[in-house]
Amino acid sequence: MSPTLNTLRSFVERGFRLASSYRLNFIGTYLGGILLVVFFAVLQKLMGQRPAAVAGYGGDYFTFLLIGGIFARYLSFGMRHFGRELEQELVAGTLEPMLVTRTPPALVLLGPSLWVAIEGLILLAVQFLIGTIFFKADFSLANWPAAFVIGLLSFVALSFWGVMAAAFVVVFKRADPLSWLVDVTIFLLAGVYFPITLLPVWLKIPAYLLPLSYSLEALRLALMLGKPLTDLLGYVGILILFNAILIPLGMFSFRQALIHVKRAGSLGHY
Repeated sequence: MSPTLNTLRSFVERGFRLASSYRLNFIGTYLGGILLVVFFAVLQKLMGQRPAAVAGYGGDYFTFLLIGGIFARYLSFGMRHFGRELEQELVAGTLEPMLVTRTPPALVLLGPSLWVAIEGLILLAVQFLIGTIFFKADFSLANWPAAFVIGLLSFVALSFWGVMAAAFVVVFKRADPLSWLVDVTIFLLAGVYFPITLLPVWLKIPAYLLPLSYSLEALRLALMLGKPLTDLLGYVGILILFNAILIPLGMFSFRQALIHVKRAGSLGHY
């Protein structure tokens, strides 16, 4: 096995041991994910099986909620966790020792978050199964390959947003000040609970400036209506554009952050 794969495996094993050592938190992660699916089922009963607002998606409201809720939670992982995990490494005093080893800086950034990403995929699969088996979410028309492409493009774009957040943590030793925007994006602007078309005009503008809005829209079209990738090229193009902007911006931000703290001698400070 190559040294890089060994390093990645070590990061995953370390993340799993740390997460599972806090048993209540470990169990609570999965229990919270299951309760979120139950919440969507209750919300569907309140709003009705097929409210007019989601008629254009051809599926019931529960399926609409399930796709929006669990994908938004997972796709926002990259926006949230790089900065949070780096902050924990700073508190523990492990970031500086890792950066002075031969471990590439990219692995130092990604490594502490690898287990969280894997655990998020496991939780996403569990939520999908529970929603389908117990609450009859309808994926009979789903185009899974198209959804995979959309999900991958979305995750990369939002992860490099998270890299910029991590750069802020490295320099200022605190979580980035835009964390609140992630929550607003998930629960309001990106259309988790309702289509963006229902937003007032003054909120539609910032909503359509966020990659997550296009991600959830395209995922619903692929999974509820079975749209092939050829019908989703507009969304693919927009997400590629976001990647073209966020990837170099994220890499530049993190590189400059490392240069700054090394010159200032504050890499290990918190």
